[in-house]
Amino acid sequence: MKKKKKTKIVTVDMYHKYAEIDEMYSSKVREVNLDIPSNLRMLCAILDIKVEKLLNDFMWMLSYSHHNSATPKQRKIAKKFFLACKYGQPLYTKKQIKQMFDELKADRKIRKTIDGMDHEDMKLFWKSNHMYVQHWFKRWFEKNRHKGDISILEEH
Repeated sequence: MKKKKKTKIVTVDMYHKYAEIDEMYSSKVREVNLDIPSNLRMLCAILDIKVEKLLNDFMWMLSYSHHNSATPKQRKIAKKFFLACKYGQPLYTKKQIKQMFDELKADRKIRKTIDGMDHEDMKLFWKSNHMYVQHWFKRWFEKNRHKGDISILEEH
């Protein structure tokens, strides 16, 4: 009688490159030299708030980051300020920019659903999320701007 040869099953994770977010798309620590207006410095001194905290809080609120505990009202006001200053216009319409913010808000909500996930599901979630972040950036970047050269992200 001929003995059956055991077949070895090898699983390949074709999405392994998304296990960690590509450094190009991740948050960056940056040193920035700013000319802080004297009135802002004095106001911050009176109110006992560091200028760095004020600017840092605004950045994290505006980005809908999960690292910040801003209230929905605070985020909405930050977004209104950004839109009122017409940042990004005329490259994108106000409606398109609002949609970008809505998509960031939705991504933040999805991140809140990971509580209680087991390890394997968590790995799958982050891979999916990292793939989406890259897709999201490329889609918006290429919509009304440069075609294909996303390396400009390294400068920002």
